[in-house]
Amino acid sequence: MMKKFFSQKLFWGGLLAIILVVSIFIIGVMGSIVNPKPKDIPVALVVEDKGFKMPNNTLNFGETIKKTLTTNKDIPFKWSVLKDKDEAINEMNDRSYYAAIIIPENTSQNIATMLQSSSGQPKVEIIINEGMNYTVANTIGQIANQISLEMNTQVQNLIFSQLEAQSVSLPPDKLKQAINPLKIEKQIINDVDSHTANGNTPVLFTQILWLSVFICSLILFITLKKTTNSQISLASIASQLIGGVVFLLVIVTSIMLFANYVLDVNIPNKENTFLFLLFSGFIFFLLQNALFNWIGIIAAPFILLMFLFSIPVLNLPVEFLPDITKDWLYSWIPLKFSVEGLRGIFFFDNNGVSYQLNIMTYIGIGSLILLMLSIFKKQSKKEQQIELNNSN
Repeated sequence: MMKKFFSQKLFWGGLLAIILVVSIFIIGVMGSIVNPKPKDIPVALVVEDKGFKMPNNTLNFGETIKKTLTTNKDIPFKWSVLKDKDEAINEMNDRSYYAAIIIPENTSQNIATMLQSSSGQPKVEIIINEGMNYTVANTIGQIANQISLEMNTQVQNLIFSQLEAQSVSLPPDKLKQAINPLKIEKQIINDVDSHTANGNTPVLFTQILWLSVFICSLILFITLKKTTNSQISLASIASQLIGGVVFLLVIVTSIMLFANYVLDVNIPNKENTFLFLLFSGFIFFLLQNALFNWIGIIAAPFILLMFLFSIPVLNLPVEFLPDITKDWLYSWIPLKFSVEGLRGIFFFDNNGVSYQLNIMTYIGIGSLILLMLSIFKKQSKKEQQIELNNSN
């Protein structure tokens, strides 16, 4: 009996299938997050400092810092040198940079004359774009602290070398200023409010929406097969679309009500959020139903796999993802457009939302065309036999 049991092909085939499934899940779900490392985080550098002519030489602290930062391979930043602070803030509002380091005008002059009574304290501004990603904002904050210490050390060395060359001693108040010469001003823009899951509300809303739409699409597809004997027609597709809109209204309304009144989620613009979720949900619905109408119930595992693989990918900043994940998964996964659109609504005052809407519109048009073309799909022999039996 035991020998017969273990000699079955189904047993060994199932064992191989389990190994394959586990391998796919391990690679897809854990591969992106097992050892995430920041790489090429876009950061702006603005050097407004013009340098200062001294009796024996010229001090240009801004250029020195610029060279030091941009040539340091240990800092996981991709530097872009911009002309002024206003440009940096505008670019950050457009979500081009996670942060900016500003070396203000007259910094070199203030360093050279800081021990004089009339001198202003030199400063460096660090602006962090928190709405881009809360995780990256914290990472940048830690790295910025290290950069600040290094800049302070450079200024200290410069001051004490000048004092040593001139054989000048300092009173206690000036000595304290020389030990900590740079004033570091930190500013947060597009900040992440409380009750937003540390800025992950757009990701959570999108994942809940995708999974809810999947259940809706599956129900409508099964209903369609039962009522039309798997014969897709213009009327059946119209029924799918109308049913989908009804389901979507219920889904999005439920998400908004539970999030707002039960979980007390901070939703800054409820009307725009509702409409965007409704639009995103309809695009997801068109995409999923196009797959169902063309390849049948086998589309279900593909849709679920896309959901499972998106969990780690969407929760991590793209700069933390391995290259293979960025190129083969993140680059095409449709959920990311909904996430970025919602991020614009939540943290950027709707800035950049239209771009995500345009991309999703193209996805929706393509999905609708495929959905309509499924009318001309030939029935399989099994479906033809079922239809024949029902007609008899």
